[in-house]
Amino acid sequence: MSKPTMRTVTTTMSPEYEIRHIQFMYQTRQLFAIKKYVDMSPDDFDFDLHSEDLFLYKGILSCDARTGEVSTYYFPQSKVATLSNSANTHTLFYLAYSDDYNRLYCYKRDLEAEVDQLVFTKDIRGAYEPSINRIWSVHHFYSLNKRYALISYLLPDQERGFHYALIDAVEQNITPFVPGDTIRNIESIMGFNCNGIEYLLIKTGEHMVHERKIDWEYNRPEVEQLIVIAVDEFIAKVQANDTDLSDHIIFSSQSHEAFADLIILDHQLVILVERFDTADSLVMIYTVDNQNKEYISYPHVYNKLYHLNHIFYATHTSDMSTRLYKLSTGEQIAEILQPQGIVTMIEEGIVTIDQRLGSEDRQLYIYNDQGYTLWTEDCAWIDYKQQFIFKIKQSEQHSSL
Repeated sequence: MSKPTMRTVTTTMSPEYEIRHIQFMYQTRQLFAIKKYVDMSPDDFDFDLHSEDLFLYKGILSCDARTGEVSTYYFPQSKVATLSNSANTHTLFYLAYSDDYNRLYCYKRDLEAEVDQLVFTKDIRGAYEPSINRIWSVHHFYSLNKRYALISYLLPDQERGFHYALIDAVEQNITPFVPGDTIRNIESIMGFNCNGIEYLLIKTGEHMVHERKIDWEYNRPEVEQLIVIAVDEFIAKVQANDTDLSDHIIFSSQSHEAFADLIILDHQLVILVERFDTADSLVMIYTVDNQNKEYISYPHVYNKLYHLNHIFYATHTSDMSTRLYKLSTGEQIAEILQPQGIVTMIEEGIVTIDQRLGSEDRQLYIYNDQGYTLWTEDCAWIDYKQQFIFKIKQSEQHSSL
């Protein structure tokens, strides 16, 4: 079997640092976080002694799949604790603290112009005794556009009831707001572009599929919803103190259902739902332009969706293996035995990786009729649309992608 012909760019990283993937990809640019490498293997490892190295960020690494350009930026601030996620803008927001943790600083960095700006400074003395272990516990931090970011967080010693705020880089302030019931329990935020308009896809509900199944068995219903709203409209509603997004809910799970997976395809969202009472699956195809919804039921429980050459596939995972099916017919295409798990599908076959927690085997394999073939090592990011592979070479002593 010939290996896929993808353009490959490789960069090297000092063994002093390790790289972490973060949920920040805008168009063809993917960000990675740079942290100090900490060897936690010794039996007498002192967590408190290394807490700053474990939690703080040293910089960011950026890779553009279209141009192959790789750039590294090390923060001039020594105590950067939180980085924003985004898929809607090339602007990164980040939070840093003073050396004594008495002051909080918010910055933004334009990834195209490579320029930083201080957005606001907040004196946090008096509220609590500051330290690396007593800082804002940020739940969500999302760059909405080059001007605004959304943040939700807990203060030290606060166990529940997230604070929500809108950060404005032009007015250089942070404005708290009270979230409506529809977004009080945000689980995740994704972004996408449809016909030149930037959208947010917000999922609410804190429980995963297996947790929702237990909730259903014990008659403990929890709200789980998917919300689609244009970024500009979301900002305008927050500024108007109108955070009721009921009109933008595209799917609301019943107590016997759970959202399992999602694929974003141009102007459509393909949503997979597991139904516990009938032990089967529902797929909803939502067209963003006209808000049309199409529902298709399938007589099997599926866990994840894949899409290749205009064909949908789905998997069912058990303790022994992951089985791949052609969604339209239910035909089994392949069975991937543990510990290998499916990463994605490409023309040449199924891309797999050893998915055991803590596994040192980070090689990607391709599985097809000829069995497993080693594809690539040291892979940090694959952009299938751009036919691009990004590799990060590090010391043999460690590698964290």
